[in-house]
Amino acid sequence: MASAGELLATSDGRELFSLIVSCALPNDITLVATISGTEFDFFGEIGLARDWLHHPLDRDGKASVSACLFARVNGHEVALPISVRGPDRTLATSEAELDLFSVEEGAFYGNFFTPLDQPILWIACRGAGQVAGDAGGLLDRDCAKQDPAHPELTLCGFIFAGDCGDFAGESACEQFSENGQFYRRCHAEPIDDEHHHGHRHHHHGAPHYDDDDHVFRQVITTYVRP
Repeated sequence: MASAGELLATSDGRELFSLIVSCALPNDITLVATISGTEFDFFGEIGLARDWLHHPLDRDGKASVSACLFARVNGHEVALPISVRGPDRTLATSEAELDLFSVEEGAFYGNFFTPLDQPILWIACRGAGQVAGDAGGLLDRDCAKQDPAHPELTLCGFIFAGDCGDFAGESACEQFSENGQFYRRCHAEPIDDEHHHGHRHHHHGAPHYDDDDHVFRQVITTYVRP
C-alpha cells in the first residue's frame, strides 16, 4: 500500500497505475482510491492477473502484466488503437479484429517488476509488417523499431531482439501461432546468434545480463490498422 500511495500521488503515477490495473484485472472490477479527498477510479480491462487481488504476483503474472504494459507504450504519447494477442484466453481475438488489425507490428516481453536498483527489462522484436514498411498505424508506433543510432535498442529504449519470426534469416522467437497470430517463446536476441555466443552485453543504458537458455514465455504480439 505504501508503494501504491507513492504512485497515486502524481498524475503520471496514476496514469501508470491505470495501465497496470487495465492489464492485470478484468473489466468487471474497478479499484477506487481516495487521494487528498479526491476519488479516482481505475478500471480493469484485460484480466491477465486476476489473482493479484488476493495474492502477490507470481513469476508468470509479472511477465504477463509486463508484456501488456510494454505493448502499450507509445513513444509519441499519442493514443492509438492496437490489437494485443497472445496465448492467454483473455487475449482471444474475433475474426473482425483479425481483419481490422492486420499489420503485424512486433512482440513485447520482459519484466517491469525489477528491483528498484535495477533497470526495467523491456524487450521488443520487429514484426513482419514493420519490416515491410512504415505506413498506416505503424507511423506513430516506434517501440518495435530499431534505433539506427543505437542498434541494440529500439527507438523507445527497449532492448531490440531483432526480427520476431522466420521471415528473417534469424528469428528472436521460436514459434508463431497461425491460429491466434502471435509469437511464443521469445528471446532477447536472435536465436542462432544466442546459441553461438551464450550471452550478450548491452550498451547505452541497456541492462547487462546473461540469458543462457532464457526464454520469455509470456509474450504479447501487437497489430495495427493498415
